[in-house]
Amino acid sequence: MPDTDLPLAHPDITPPPRERTFELGLALAGAVSGGAYAAGVLDFLYEALDRWYAAKDAGLPVPDHDVLLRVVSGASAGSINGVISAVALPYAFPHVHASEGEAAVANPFYDAWVKRVDIRHFLGTNDLADKDLPIASLLDTRCLDEIAANALRFQGEPRMRRYIANPLKFVFTVTNLRGVPYAVPFAGNGTQAGHGMVAHEDYLRFSVDTGQGIYDRAWQYPDDLYVAHPKHLPDRGWNALMTAALASSAFPGGLRHREVERRWSDYLQRSVVIPDERGMSRVVNIEPKRDVLDRGSATYRFVGVDGGAMDNEPFELARTELAGMLGRNPRRGDQVNRIVLMVDPFPEPDDLGPEYAAPLNVVGALAALFASWKQQARFKPREIALAMDDAVYSRFLIAPTRSSTDGSARWLGARAVAAGALGGFSGFFAEAYRRHDFLLGRRNAQRFLAEHFLVPAGNPIVASWTADPAMAGYLRTRDGVLHAPVIPLVAECDPARREDCLPDWPRGAFDPATLMPAVGKRMDALYAVATDKWKDKLLTWLAWHTYARRKLLALASRRLVDALRKHDLW
Repeated sequence: MPDTDLPLAHPDITPPPRERTFELGLALAGAVSGGAYAAGVLDFLYEALDRWYAAKDAGLPVPDHDVLLRVVSGASAGSINGVISAVALPYAFPHVHASEGEAAVANPFYDAWVKRVDIRHFLGTNDLADKDLPIASLLDTRCLDEIAANALRFQGEPRMRRYIANPLKFVFTVTNLRGVPYAVPFAGNGTQAGHGMVAHEDYLRFSVDTGQGIYDRAWQYPDDLYVAHPKHLPDRGWNALMTAALASSAFPGGLRHREVERRWSDYLQRSVVIPDERGMSRVVNIEPKRDVLDRGSATYRFVGVDGGAMDNEPFELARTELAGMLGRNPRRGDQVNRIVLMVDPFPEPDDLGPEYAAPLNVVGALAALFASWKQQARFKPREIALAMDDAVYSRFLIAPTRSSTDGSARWLGARAVAAGALGGFSGFFAEAYRRHDFLLGRRNAQRFLAEHFLVPAGNPIVASWTADPAMAGYLRTRDGVLHAPVIPLVAECDPARREDCLPDWPRGAFDPATLMPAVGKRMDALYAVATDKWKDKLLTWLAWHTYARRKLLALASRRLVDALRKHDLW
């Protein structure tokens, strides 16, 4: 049985938020190359907050309530954007506008997602130089290590951001391939009777010192890994934060897995909410079956891959951080004070599986089973029910939307971003694709803050300033009710005064034929390692060079062109 005196990772119910303050959590969904879009959303969000707080500090007539960002949860590419936020927010950095060209490449989000993440870097071959090592991934992921190291080195002029909590919490999802064993006791034939289960859906929690005032240790829970400020690399906490993000984004097969090491005691903090005999909810710790793992060791090691495979929209992790295990964030518009904002470049569901089994072969059946497992792991009926309620103001979503130049057509989700082809991978093929999506993210965030991220004007957090006639320009009427912005847009961020022009849709920006030599070189290197120890190399060499290689390259080129054409990129 677990130790009843063991402190819980989350309080049952968190303390009330600060007076006249909206507490904010960001849930950054998995996005593959759509991470460029999410990076643009974050870039604008932080710029809008910076400008608003600068206006307040200057004594300008702007809304005077507060926002406090307390938690960022992430899956896959969302975790990468999370760790860039952790690195960048204590410092000043320029923001990217469409009219400024490359003037703002010092922006860490733009640098990582637009300038550095490119398919050509993934097609290197030096990772396969040692033929005695197994093939870890189809793509060369050393470039990700370089991007990660560069991101961790980012540092600018210190910047105080009063809208950032200290600590700022980060929670990244990961698929734990080793698993954590549990035993459910049942009455049976012997004293050791029980049913064994293994958990693979996992997450890693961090408490980051942001340098924004005094670090409040009351918000650091036992399973948080402390990350220090200022950072002095190499640093265990910062390296662990980045490793967690890389593990969360390690798409199985394509990108190399990551080795994760954490304290065993972190798993003693896992808890669930269950009803008791009186129908009241209570928090119960669930302790893993440790005796089958590292006996006596203080650490636990596992292989981590794509967090999005199990939890691609980590909304609940952010919500729980704000509300506590037994708490709930007020949902009514006139009461809401804690809000989770999810950024999801691909909000639409995957395609449905086969309707009839007759034409289904064994490969198709296995593929359908894998897709079914992934979709079921991500299915959250409680969140669907709440999302369907128009009266819920504690959860919001930013997703891609794009209109044609003449306004005659409008696209949503994956169809609105250049990264939407090839299952979300197409953004890796051209910088023009990623730049388009980054700037689309910024403009979508601008419209979202101005037109959708609103609460009724009667909410007590904003009620005082809405009575000021000078604030009338910030108010919006929606469904006949006067609303106020959670994050007001001031100065250049006001869409009525400045709205960056979105660049043209990047059709024709990439020619697949230019990539085929690098693809062929990578395929040759993979073939050489895979067949290095085969006895009859002559026949396999002839088969590869006279038939298989040519067929595979032709297939890859054809599939790529077809996918780009369907997405109106070719």
